[in-house]
Amino acid sequence: MKKIKFIFFNTIIIIFVAAFFASAAEVKNTSAATTAVPIKAAPAVMPTQIKQSSTTPAANVSPAVTPTQIKPPPVSPGTNVTPAATLTPIQQPQPGSSPVDTYSYNPSGKPDPFRPFIVVETVPQKKSEKKEAVSMFPLQRAATENYRVVGIAGNGEHRVAIAEDSSKKFYPLFPGTRIGLNNGKVIEIMADRVIVEEYEGKKAKRVILKLRKN
Repeated sequence: MKKIKFIFFNTIIIIFVAAFFASAAEVKNTSAATTAVPIKAAPAVMPTQIKQSSTTPAANVSPAVTPTQIKPPPVSPGTNVTPAATLTPIQQPQPGSSPVDTYSYNPSGKPDPFRPFIVVETVPQKKSEKKEAVSMFPLQRAATENYRVVGIAGNGEHRVAIAEDSSKKFYPLFPGTRIGLNNGKVIEIMADRVIVEEYEGKKAKRVILKLRKN
């Protein structure tokens, strides 16, 4: 039984080997046959061999119209014909030369970008319109001549005077008291008068206020 199986497997192997070699031989023969057959290329058609299509006798082919064959329309003798406008060629800038800018700005009717939106008008004030500063001291709110000396008391060493303004108010005056609009100063009080020294710029001026007895 074992011998039969061994013989059977050997025959199958021999069959497969024989079939493999047979197929390999067939493939070799077909490849050799394809290389041996020459391939013939079709002849190329030359442009000269292309024949023009024959035209039928009934078809009349008109030649191309040349510009010289076009005739202008007839013009009557009484009409004036103006020549057509000639086109001037555009002059291109020469190499090496910069193009000239001919643009000019016209500001008429256009807003000024550098002008402010709000314009403040300043009117210079005249000297007469300038307001004089009012002093906080009542004796320096009016000129020295506008005060009246209505009384003087004391002796030669210590005296005091009484001054009256336009509003009937009374003020005491001592040596050194400031009075008037020009920075006046009481320098001396006598028995019947008061001497005030004022300064107009660098010049000194004396104003005498006499005692009113009535």
